Order: sequence, then structure tokens, then C-alpha cells
Amino acid sequence: MSDNRFFQYLAGDRKGEIVIFDKIEEDEGIMYVCFKDKARCNEEFILPLNQKDATGKIMAEIESPNNCWHFKDEWVGRQEEIWELNAEQERVCVQPFIQGRKVIRLIPPRSSIAKFGFVSNLPPKEEFVPLPLPPITSTYNEPGQIRKLNISDPVFITLDKAKKVDTDIDMVVTISLPPKNLYKVMKESFEEGDKKVIEYIIDNMDVKYLKEKIGDAVLNMYESDVENITA
Repeated sequence: MSDNRFFQYLAGDRKGEIVIFDKIEEDEGIMYVCFKDKARCNEEFILPLNQKDATGKIMAEIESPNNCWHFKDEWVGRQEEIWELNAEQERVCVQPFIQGRKVIRLIPPRSSIAKFGFVSNLPPKEEFVPLPLPPITSTYNEPGQIRKLNISDPVFITLDKAKKVDTDIDMVVTISLPPKNLYKVMKESFEEGDKKVIEYIIDNMDVKYLKEKIGDAVLNMYESDVENITA
């Protein structure tokens, strides 16, 4: 009986490849499963042995190379051309060719007895429960909300009546992004994976931070224009 522990890629450029477990290491709070070929994978993207739902997973643990996942190409929405005779006995196309899209169906291996337990042999990570943040108040108008500005202030009255001009502003925004190689895997492995990555990033943006950055950029633009005028 082999003492090796086997894992198989389910997605990405290495889909179908089988690698041998080496060790588990922690890097910046993330637990990685490392392999003999020096590759590694975030354990959150690894499907445990005998589980069948591979949604959102990049790899899976398998019993052995003789009992692994298989991949079957299937077409969804594909239709071949259909030709029929019309009233003049002429062959006409009544159904044009529709290519559809190619999907890969994953066929899981046979269930087996686990020899090594869970993927991670390190203590479980402590669950981080963020403290509730205090409500954020803003002097800006949110779409659909009641005006919060002091309408009696002459500055606001003047600005409210002034003509607005669409203007491009220069600004630098720092946001937390997943690594590019993970984006590539999500794009190639899952339907609309690229769009879902962008949606995730946008949904996790700090709106208050973005407003502050926009405010700084607008202020810099106005101050720069004032300096050019007075120079």
C-alpha cells in the first residue's frame, strides 16, 4: 500500500494532472497544501476525499491515480442544421447550425476509505468575527435619500443652481485584489468566472474610502486650476 497522498487538479491549465502531497504551510494567514513538484494550493479550494460537489474547487484529494476524477466534454444548446423540401421541392434550411457552448462534466471517483483524515493536519484557524461598525453619516447625497445638506447655506445654494460640467479627474485608488493567477483560473474554469471576480471586488469596496479619494482628487483639480489662474 502506497504511503503517498494524491491530489488532482479539477480546473485550470493543469486540469486532470495528479500530484503528490508534500506538506502544509501557512503564508500570511492562509493555509496552503504543498506538493512534491513545488506547487501549492489554498486549502479552501481543495475538495476533501469522497466529496462530490466540486463547485468552486480547483483540486480534489483522491485515493490513488487508479481511482481519480474523469472529465467528459458536452455541448449545451448545440443544434445541427436541418434541411427540408419546400413547396417547390427545393431543399431549404429550416434550422441553422447553432454551435452552443462546450462544458466539461466532472465524473467523481469511487468512494474510498480515508487513510489520512482531513486535508489539514494543523489546528483549525480561529474564526474571525468582525465587530459591528458604527453607522456612517455623510454630508453627500445618496441616490433616493433625503437631502442632508444645509440648504440655507449660501455655498450650497449657489452650487445647487450652478451649471454642472462633466469633467475627468485624475485619482489613484488602492484596493485589495486577488492574485492574477487566481483570476485566470476562475475565468478559465467557471462560467462567467471573470465577471464574478470583478463583482466580488466591487461588492467589497469601501464606499466611504472611494468618496474620500474622489473628494481629494476634485480638491486637487480645483486647487491646481486656481494656481494656474493666479500665476
